[in-house]
Amino acid sequence: MNTHSDTHTATRPTDGHIDTHAHLWSMEYLDQLKSLMQQAGASDATADARVDHAMVDSRDLSARIEMMDQAGVQYQVLSATPQSPSWGSADQAAAMARQINDLYADVIKQYPDRFLAYGAVPLPYVDEAIIEARRCIDELGFMGIAINTLIKNEMSIADPKLLPFYQAMDEMGAVIYIHPTGCGAASPMVNDFDLHWVVGAPIEDTVAVLQLLKANIPQKFPNIQFHVAHLGGFLPFVMQRIEDNYNDWQAFDHSPWQSLSQFWFDTANFHPQALQCSCQTFGSERMMMGSDFPYFQFDKYTRACDYITRSNLAPSVQQAILSDNAKRLFAKHFN
Repeated sequence: MNTHSDTHTATRPTDGHIDTHAHLWSMEYLDQLKSLMQQAGASDATADARVDHAMVDSRDLSARIEMMDQAGVQYQVLSATPQSPSWGSADQAAAMARQINDLYADVIKQYPDRFLAYGAVPLPYVDEAIIEARRCIDELGFMGIAINTLIKNEMSIADPKLLPFYQAMDEMGAVIYIHPTGCGAASPMVNDFDLHWVVGAPIEDTVAVLQLLKANIPQKFPNIQFHVAHLGGFLPFVMQRIEDNYNDWQAFDHSPWQSLSQFWFDTANFHPQALQCSCQTFGSERMMMGSDFPYFQFDKYTRACDYITRSNLAPSVQQAILSDNAKRLFAKHFN
């Protein structure tokens, strides 16, 4: 019997900011994921998640909610990325996905006015991922599905093997959240100098989106809305160069600028000038507040909101970025 099926039926408060980029795990989940990674000969990537206030215990949740209150945040949208359940066999990965999604459903049930979630799916196992995605959205009432920029540290999210997954998500009109893996885009130029989070993450954001455009994923699946972390990496800064490569050298089959009309971007960047550039490039109506909690806490968590109000954007634009745009993207959950 499903004890979480009422997660999405309650009327949700609409006051306060909506933080669309936050993470939460349990120690049990991370320990099991670490074991599966090591069995596959991969390095332990869960160490990056084992930071203060990142876990599901009551003490960490209380501290998290206190920081949310101080920043004026009503909701955090939780995701397991980059600690996604991709490792082990199909059955093991599917079990891991169910574990973390059930954990999120329990947290939302306990704190229905504070947390929302993106579901985790066991890609690269497409059949299992589709089953779990449907459960997350139809039964648990989650906002969408979160995936890494690189599946199992090796598979592009534009790989043709994933087309059935995208087809299923398109039929559902799903939101797909894209978050870096922390693998430095598998580049020695990044990883040999320990730059995998310094600049590797926004590089991954940028490259993963361009891979989707090269594969014509937005055209094939027009009902999917993509949410990309960190203002889309370097995309806003180099967008004219990207479009010129389409116009002058046919680097893409379709206009990248037009294709990105299906994409939304969170503001986990914290540089006002970068936010201004992103708004001018993609439109402020596509920007949503994001913090990258638990990696930015206390004063830096509050900064995730305050930097938006210090960006010289119009008050109505600030309000849209802080909450209204997320309400539009997640409209069925707020109406």
